[in-house]
Amino acid sequence: MNKVLAEYISICSQFRKDGLSKPERKQRHAMLSEWTKNIHTDEIPTMLELCEFRDCYGELCYNNYFIKSIIIPVVAADFENNGIDGIKFLFSCFRGHDRLYNNANSPLSIFCDAIGYKYNPIQLADKVLEAEPENPDALNFKYYSLKSYLEFSLHEMPSGILDGMNGASVSAIPDMFHIVDEFQCLSEKLSLNDDSTLIADCRKFYSAYENYLKNLDSFKNFADYLNRNGIEYKVYSNTYYYE
Repeated sequence: MNKVLAEYISICSQFRKDGLSKPERKQRHAMLSEWTKNIHTDEIPTMLELCEFRDCYGELCYNNYFIKSIIIPVVAADFENNGIDGIKFLFSCFRGHDRLYNNANSPLSIFCDAIGYKYNPIQLADKVLEAEPENPDALNFKYYSLKSYLEFSLHEMPSGILDGMNGASVSAIPDMFHIVDEFQCLSEKLSLNDDSTLIADCRKFYSAYENYLKNLDSFKNFADYLNRNGIEYKVYSNTYYYE
């Protein structure tokens, strides 16, 4: 096995997975910090070695020291050479970890940050899907990411519709409809959940919000617009969890 990976396993094996005391966490932190400092460029594992490590020791891929010292350099080198295997590796790290899809500490998020968000996660998923349209890891990631976006866009109903963290503008609505179209295609392709209600709600309320924004002077607020136009709505939860 690659020397650096073997050393990492040796350190991790000295500590239980969960429930470490503060002194134990401090000790592990010190050991991993020292391990990181001693890594030489010519000791970084190859893409193949990294994939083999993931297959055997997958749970050890989520430590920030390992992500930043091993995963990011290996993936970046492959990416700079126009490879696709590194990006595929990032998406494979989500297997069995759906709740990490929007986590800033996931290998994918940290990689995007490392490259200055030259590409965002969805764009990287699209790169994988351009090369491998049936890649399950990229398809699942994109499905759950778009679903999260759509659910979040409605979570302040009936106050308004969000585009990201801000209220949607009239000019943003066409792109938001495009996201609904993409999500509907993915939902039908993957058949992971019954998303018909979410899709219908997005189409209904995006259209209503666009009309409301074009006629702001005629209504007190979006709820007033919905009520006066006989558009039924429900209050959406502001927290969503993947199934």
